Amino acid sequence: MTFRLSRAVSGKRVTFRFSGELSRTELAEISATIAREQDVSIALDLAELTTASREGVEYLRQAAARGAELVNCPPYISRWLEIAE
Repeated sequence: MTFRLSRAVSGKRVTFRFSGELSRTELAEISATIAREQDVSIALDLAELTTASREGVEYLRQAAARGAELVNCPPYISRWLEIAE
């Protein structure tokens, strides 16, 4: 399975839905896409995320530290985020 990023807007909130396998390869494009959002709150919906590389988990940790809300986070990702802190 490959990675897919979709975007949904609701008022001043933009939700990015991550689907598939998150690896280092996708991170530059994801960062650039999310960085284009101005004056909105960001949510990262991880319900359809099947796997994440170490770099992918670190990206999610940093995004959360910058204020992005991680929603529908799979238990294994939550655990890895706790370990990374």
